[in-house]
Amino acid sequence: MSDQRLPELPPTPGGDPSNPPESGWTPTPLSGAGQASYAGKTGPQQSAPDLGSGKAQIGKYAPKRTLLPLVFALVAVLVAVGVIYSANRPEPNPTPSVSATPSQAPRPSASPRDGTPFIVGQSTATGVWTIADTRWTDQGLAVLIKLTLDSGDLTCYFNALPNSGLEAIRGDATDLTPAFPTGPITTGSTVTGWVFFPIERGTTLVFLRTTYQAQISGIEVSG
Repeated sequence: MSDQRLPELPPTPGGDPSNPPESGWTPTPLSGAGQASYAGKTGPQQSAPDLGSGKAQIGKYAPKRTLLPLVFALVAVLVAVGVIYSANRPEPNPTPSVSATPSQAPRPSASPRDGTPFIVGQSTATGVWTIADTRWTDQGLAVLIKLTLDSGDLTCYFNALPNSGLEAIRGDATDLTPAFPTGPITTGSTVTGWVFFPIERGTTLVFLRTTYQAQISGIEVSG
């Protein structure tokens, strides 16, 4: 090996304590190669993150705005306006009620209302009857009966009860005309006829009767 020696460098002022540097001395600047490098300081400068783009990314996940508060507020305003209008609205004039047309009065019955009314419990037949005439003979009492039936159907008979007796006498046919009909009487009909009772002369009570009801109504005849 050849003996290679490094070139001697001139002594650095201040390197020896016995040889202090002269006034006005400045250290020799280091070359580019001799500059110290520190990690994170002399490397390429990194750019700061773009905060604006980060905000845009965050905005993608932000909750969307809703119109419900605005809708609720609008509804509340409309309700308040309606309440104020209802409170200040004048009361409408009451509409006069139309009186009902009076129904036609029922026609008066053709029945003679001066007669004695009767109601038959079995058939609910109603009407009036009267004794229009009386004739006493040695054989008994003949009466002219007039009967008007207002409702229901009726087949009637007649009995006579003298004050002197306890037994009722049933009416029978007579030679006088017209004879009282023995058949059914229809609603609205008026029938007239003679009925004979073979009893002694005296105050007598004549009864209207049916097959099932012996005494429906009575009229007194003087003797």
